Amino acid sequence: MAYPRSARVADLIRNELADLLLREVKDPRVENIVITRVEVSPDLHNARVYFSRYGKDHGDEKEVQEGLEGLERATGFLQGRIGERIRLKKTPRLSFEIDRHIAYSDEIDRLLHSIQEKETGEGRG
Repeated sequence: MAYPRSARVADLIRNELADLLLREVKDPRVENIVITRVEVSPDLHNARVYFSRYGKDHGDEKEVQEGLEGLERATGFLQGRIGERIRLKKTPRLSFEIDRHIAYSDEIDRLLHSIQEKETGEGRG
């Protein structure tokens, strides 16, 4: 069953978090963080925020873990600012999770490219 209100709230939270991370959070650990999606519970009390980290080493587990630590450190600030920007009876509690889909798709692309190169190289012989 779809929850259109929670989907709208999730979209608003995603947009506001992206803006806050870009403009107001000064922690260097959250640089290059991209909010990939937000899932809000039907009662609007909890929001699970998925993120990825871009840059030179976006797939590096250490870099991604540092990003998670930075986000967790800023959770109180982010919830407060979300509460000010989005008018709801209760601001959803934010929890952050690493979105591994981008790293997986990068690995699949790399493997497919490797296979294609091998097939092309063998066809010439």
